Amino acid sequence: MAADRGAGIALAVAVGALAHGAVLVMFRAQNTLRVYLGERVDTALSGEILTTAAGIPTIAHLEHPEYLDRLDQLRRGSWALATALWSMAAALATAVSLVLSGVLLGEIYPALAALCVLAVFPLLGSHRASRYRQAARDASAQQVRQERRLHELCVGAEHAEELRISDSARELDGRAARLWREVTRRQALAQLRGSVWELGGWLCFVAGQVGAVWLVTQQVRAGRATPGDVLLVISLATQLQWQIWAVVWNSRRVADAGHIVGHFMWLRRYARAQRSPQRRPVPQRLQRGITLDGVSFRYPGAEAPALRDIHLELPAGKTVALVGVNGSGKTTLVKLLAGMYEPTAGAVRIDGRPLAEYTLDSWRARMSGIFQDYAQFHLLARETVGVGDVARLRERSAVARAVSGADAGGVVASLPAGLDTQLGPTFDGVDVSLGQWQKLALARALMRERPLLMVLDEPSAALDAKAEHDLYESFGRRPDAGSGGVTLLVSHRFSTVRMADLIVVLDGGRLVEKGSHEALMASGGVYADLYRLQANAYADRPTTAGAAGTVPRTGDGLTPAHNG
Repeated sequence: MAADRGAGIALAVAVGALAHGAVLVMFRAQNTLRVYLGERVDTALSGEILTTAAGIPTIAHLEHPEYLDRLDQLRRGSWALATALWSMAAALATAVSLVLSGVLLGEIYPALAALCVLAVFPLLGSHRASRYRQAARDASAQQVRQERRLHELCVGAEHAEELRISDSARELDGRAARLWREVTRRQALAQLRGSVWELGGWLCFVAGQVGAVWLVTQQVRAGRATPGDVLLVISLATQLQWQIWAVVWNSRRVADAGHIVGHFMWLRRYARAQRSPQRRPVPQRLQRGITLDGVSFRYPGAEAPALRDIHLELPAGKTVALVGVNGSGKTTLVKLLAGMYEPTAGAVRIDGRPLAEYTLDSWRARMSGIFQDYAQFHLLARETVGVGDVARLRERSAVARAVSGADAGGVVASLPAGLDTQLGPTFDGVDVSLGQWQKLALARALMRERPLLMVLDEPSAALDAKAEHDLYESFGRRPDAGSGGVTLLVSHRFSTVRMADLIVVLDGGRLVEKGSHEALMASGGVYADLYRLQANAYADRPTTAGAAGTVPRTGDGLTPAHNG
């Protein structure tokens, strides 16, 4: 009998040990699986967020602070979004066990089941705390972006020389630190306010626990319960507390994920709203040109419009120059022509039809150009040029023609492996000069051979006046190859502007003058004043003909001299 009893005890111990081991193994396996699935889902969600944002045809979400804040929070909150379903499942499972604990308490004394009802108070406190934290994160989003940007400026190579010469890195770092302290203070205050609510919720529950133990103790004194019931109530109440804590914790994670879901759904709705429906393709050739019909535009959140009631025709096959002081609306007008924004009022028309009737993809496929902030692609040289027309990225003959047309042959010849040279020191490539990057960007603009709109938006900051003049003469006088394409020049150098067929003058977002160089000079308006102002500046600048980096003067003080 004793031997059988000992064997039974040994078996029970063995079964208990195996069960405990199985629980530990399953717990570790659950955590490993949770992390693995969370990382997979997080990767997929991050990819979808980036793909959706990059696929939006307009650019307001890349420039407007409110939209940037949403995107930044969405990218940083992708993990909470990825693990939301797991947290929700955990919260539901814990809630079921919470109910079962309440049933057991009710078996001892029906009134004890009210402890489950008291779980509402910690949940309410957690919900209010989550709202405070979310509001603080939303309010701090722009400051977080600014702090990160300032620190990136301090450690990046792009502005390293200027920061070190001016010794401004310390100032930028200090500003970033102040921003971070302000963000931390705001979020700590929100955390404190939330903690007060959470503490109040838990105090209500603990008071209920104490009351439950007191109630059972009174039952023991009355002989209607046993001391074992007191221990059972204490054990179940403690278990109930941990279960409520688990529900609160997982509910908080679900609430955080729900906040991120709001940003995610906003992104998807915004992307759908901006996506072009099935519309007509653009014409193969411009017959009349591009017209701005009463166009006005105000940037999101701006008080004043950037453009006001613009009526303008860009004739097919012509070169049009856009002139104006900084902030006059030139770049905004270019963005509207490219379909990056839709006009607030009026319409951009292609051969008389509103641009909104065409698919933006087909319109942009017939555009080309180079902009002030042209990209420096750290790719192979042939790819850096070829991405100007992705469909012909691997056509070496097309790349070679573009390089020749942009007079970038000397740049390619100076590279160790020619067009197969990796560019950019970031990826162990060749570090080319700013002027060489510019030449390659110009070649990229020539990859599309029959554009309906060629935009040259002040791309030549690194070129001297003579080189810029030759550049615009080459681009501006290119034959339209039967496309009727419009070439739009944007420049502050009037020696370049004067060659255009039509000169358009913007001032304060309004079209104030248009006409040929001769007609505008004869009218003595804004253009003539700006032209003479620049001519006087050139005339007062001492130059030496033939000296490196100088521009020989001619009679008007603006036009570079030409040999022959």
